Formats: sequence, C-alpha cells, structure tokens
Amino acid sequence: MTNTVKKLSEIVLAKYHSHREQDRFTVAISGIDASGKGFVSNLLQKELESQNLKIANINIDPWQNPLPVRLQKENPVENFYENVFRWDDFFTQLITPLKTGGSIYLETTLIRTDADEYYPYTYEMSGIDVLLIEGIFLFKKALLNYYDLKIWIDCSFETGLGRATARNIENLSEAKLVNDYNTYYYPSQRHHLQFDEPRKFCDIIYCNDKLLGTVGQLTLNSSAAV
Repeated sequence: MTNTVKKLSEIVLAKYHSHREQDRFTVAISGIDASGKGFVSNLLQKELESQNLKIANINIDPWQNPLPVRLQKENPVENFYENVFRWDDFFTQLITPLKTGGSIYLETTLIRTDADEYYPYTYEMSGIDVLLIEGIFLFKKALLNYYDLKIWIDCSFETGLGRATARNIENLSEAKLVNDYNTYYYPSQRHHLQFDEPRKFCDIIYCNDKLLGTVGQLTLNSSAAV
C-alpha cells in the first residue's frame, strides 16, 4: 500500500509540476461508497505534504442534503443521484474560490449524516498548492472540467457492502443499513457507473479490492501517462 501511494504521489507531482494554468491543481478521488476513497486521499495528502506542498483535502460528505431530501421512496435511485449533495453550494462557495485563489475563509453549516444534524463550520485555508476533493458522484459528466486529475478507487459492491456494515458510520442496525445501501446508495451508484462511465473518463484507476485484481495496482489511462 505504501509503495502504491508513493507511486500515485509521483504521478500527481509530475502532473502538478507540468500544470501551467493559474488555477490551483485539482485532484478528484471518487468511487463507490466504502471503496476506500477517504483512506487513499489521506495517504496521498501525507505523501504530497512530505514534498513541501500545502494540501486542501476536502470531503464532500458533510455537504449532503438532509434525510427527507436525499432519501425519498419515490424514484429513490434518481433522487439520490441528483439530490444527495448541495452541489451548487459546494462548488460555488468552497471549491471554485479555493481553485481560483488558493485560499478561503468560509463560515457555513455542514451536516452530520449519522444524526442528520447541522453544525457550524469554518473553512480557513491559504497558500494552497494542491486541492484534493473526495466523494461519490464526483465524476458526473457535468463536473469533469473542475478537475486536473481524476482517480477512481475501484471496488466491487460486494466488498464495499461488507466494509460498510463493518464500519457502520451511520450508526444503524445492520438490517436497516443493508436496506439503505440496496435501496438508495448502490443502485444510484450503479446508475452512475452506467450513465457517467467514470472508469472510462478517469485518468487513474486504483484497485482497492482483491476481487477485482491486485490491491494497490494502478491502471493509467492515456491522459495520465507521465
């Protein structure tokens, strides 16, 4: 795992150093729920910081809509795909200012998804070199132009569900958790795979499931060649 993340950081660094635009170099890390997106993002952050880069590591999860909005019985798959996050707020209030200016001071409200409660939060960052964004659905077709490098964490739904029930960050009974994953989360993410084809349009595929291949194996699409 350590060697793989080091190799991944080398690719990111090469892309960062060849980046000629004024906007901050932006890396998106996506995959299905419980694929290991946050784990890889945190390891990558540490590797990049060891190269004296200042990193903003942003998780989209606290920008979810409340339960009555994101989990609806009518058209559950389409609704979750479209409305799980406050997309406009996330990109206009947080991501765009960070990407264009490398700094931000934002007082906002975020949500604890386990309790469905809002809490005040302040983003205060400056001098950012690289922006990491992590979460599901980031590779929707309409969002791809926000990113300079796109990394897909590959994981089967079978393995993901096992991890999700083991960690249970939602603090639900196992039966309720499995029902939510099979009713809302994974059907909408299957739709994402079919409609947006994230594995096709990403730059790097990071295997994080032994059912799919060697864990830690990196597959580079042509746009990521260094």
